[in-house]
Amino acid sequence: MIHARKYDGIRIYGNILKTNLRHQYPGPALAALALLVLTRLIFNLNALESTAVAKPLEMLMIWIGPALLVPVFGPEQNPEIRDVVRTRRIDYLQVCVLRIGYSALTVALLAALFTGLMKAGESQVLPYHLWGSICSALLLGAVGMAVAGISGNTAAGFMASMLYYLASYGMKNKLGVFSLFSMTGGRMTGKGWQLLAAVFLTVLTLAVMRHRK
Repeated sequence: MIHARKYDGIRIYGNILKTNLRHQYPGPALAALALLVLTRLIFNLNALESTAVAKPLEMLMIWIGPALLVPVFGPEQNPEIRDVVRTRRIDYLQVCVLRIGYSALTVALLAALFTGLMKAGESQVLPYHLWGSICSALLLGAVGMAVAGISGNTAAGFMASMLYYLASYGMKNKLGVFSLFSMTGGRMTGKGWQLLAAVFLTVLTLAVMRHRK
């Protein structure tokens, strides 16, 4: 009986994952890929010294974070979809956690792909460039995702990410470890705090949404 129930749960989550990958995931994933292409077109990525590698990563590529994470709560902003969600056996926030998981994984994979292409172009890419760009992309995305989830407005989420980006650019080092452009400024430490902040915002958002529900 226990094994049957466990198998049934796995099957249900598998079906939910397939449905979301088919319907919710393609748009954000294509937007993230378009950002990589745009970064490639705007910036020279070949034969860069290590001090110059961070610029295309932090100036544009990190926007794959908002592209993938901000729309996580988007489908349920449609009243018809929201009514369907309320009838599901699986809790809505569990579905959101699933979306956040594969979106964050995609951020990491795309960042690895992009830095790999830079390295193939003989740029002096260091492991920290990959680590730092993933952390910044996740934080930039988490800021927008938090606002989108709490406000119920995806557009507000993208605006929040943009405001944080502009504040980080304008204030430079005043944000300390939470500056998105620390690697561009020559600082190769502190990005782990951005990852912790992204996790904290994600947990806080889910907690607020559960309490409100």
